[in-house]
Amino acid sequence: FMAVHAMNGTHMIGCSAGSSCDSVMSSRWSSLFGLIPVSLPAAGLYLAFLLCSVAGAVSDDEELRTMARNCMIAIAGAVSVASMWFIALQLFAVHDLCRYCMAAHTVGIIISIAVIIRYFNDRKSRMWLAGGAFAGVMFAVIQLLTAPSSVYDAGFVEEPLPAVSGMDEPLIGNPDAEHVVEILFDYQCSHCRTMHPWLEEIAEDGDVAFVLCPSPLSPSCNPYIPRDVEDRFVGSCDLARLALAVWTVDHDKFYEYDHWLFGYGSDSWLPRPVDEAREKAVNLIGETRLSEAMAGPWIDSYLSLVFELFGRTTSEGHSGIPRLISGQKWLVPEAGSADELRQLLEQIL
Repeated sequence: FMAVHAMNGTHMIGCSAGSSCDSVMSSRWSSLFGLIPVSLPAAGLYLAFLLCSVAGAVSDDEELRTMARNCMIAIAGAVSVASMWFIALQLFAVHDLCRYCMAAHTVGIIISIAVIIRYFNDRKSRMWLAGGAFAGVMFAVIQLLTAPSSVYDAGFVEEPLPAVSGMDEPLIGNPDAEHVVEILFDYQCSHCRTMHPWLEEIAEDGDVAFVLCPSPLSPSCNPYIPRDVEDRFVGSCDLARLALAVWTVDHDKFYEYDHWLFGYGSDSWLPRPVDEAREKAVNLIGETRLSEAMAGPWIDSYLSLVFELFGRTTSEGHSGIPRLISGQKWLVPEAGSADELRQLLEQIL
């Protein structure tokens, strides 16, 4: 089920944009060699598990039954190690948990324990178990060595990009900082949500500031997103406009609103529904001032400039965010911490 969805690029039930499982399944650890969904070889492994269990139970050939049971022990070792590897990746690398993945890993470990208890009884079975566990370790090593780099998209624009500064834009950090970096993001993007607090941590150093550029990935307002593909970010355009409207009315309230949209201080997070987001904006700045700001020309002008930045830094059809832009250089990072993001920033500063 996961492999089919991974190959056709569609969401699974409950895995909408910004959800925990979307964060896991769109991470660099969701594939082997950066191309093959890890759910595909996993499906093959569990199919082999099933076939061996049937052969070991119903075959009249004692030699075949023995071989099938030995293979089950080996697969149990591989499944156990691989499951623990992917659980660790979710906890310590992606910092999110996929319910589908965790269900599969949990059931796989339970089945493996049952097989080991039932058939692990001699020296030969220990060898099969060790062989399977070693295969699981090798899979983890191969993925570790072949996973895409933490910078999965980067580039340089030959023609100068339009300057965002001077638009009275929302900013994290000191406006007089030595380096001012534009950050393109979507309020329904889980990777953006993970990185957002790191921007404030980095900006505390004083030498880097970040211009916040909401860049919805919905084709309903972003002219650089193809209209013939599934809109995975329905509502992002409204969330961006609401946030910018709050900014135009009250800068201090904007940062409170920005944190609320990204669920600061919450262990679990899902993108805010548009109706809920509008109600929150009204509570912060009032219905009249919100309506006036939404109708004003500044939001459209700012988004138009942001979309131009987005379009001109989109390489070979890739449209990943969050995207960092400094001068004519840009990158789409995949960092695991604020320190890693600092190191990646050195490439464009």
